[in-house]
Amino acid sequence: MKELFHELSRFDFIRKVREFGGTDFRNDWLTAADELLELQEEERGVVKSIGMFLGSSDVEGQLSMLEINSALLKQYGDEAHEQYLKKGKMYRTFGLLSGILAAILIM
Repeated sequence: MKELFHELSRFDFIRKVREFGGTDFRNDWLTAADELLELQEEERGVVKSIGMFLGSSDVEGQLSMLEINSALLKQYGDEAHEQYLKKGKMYRTFGLLSGILAAILIM
């Protein structure tokens, strides 16, 4: 297990879990997940559920759970990308129209 964590420690989240260094892996995982402020609450919930499930079943069960959560996170990512495209276009249009309005008012 230590070798696996050493290999995975190149990822910031796993490095945070290791830094807590407590005796309760699940508690350290949950604490690190709470600090993922760049994620939405639903996404943090998925990360937390992964930590709660790791080590609690056989390998096949864990792989199945990881596949399900991976698909769920991909769905959240796709939704976020759609929001970005939709709102990004709106903000660019708003900026352009604001610039035109400012130019008209200055004249």
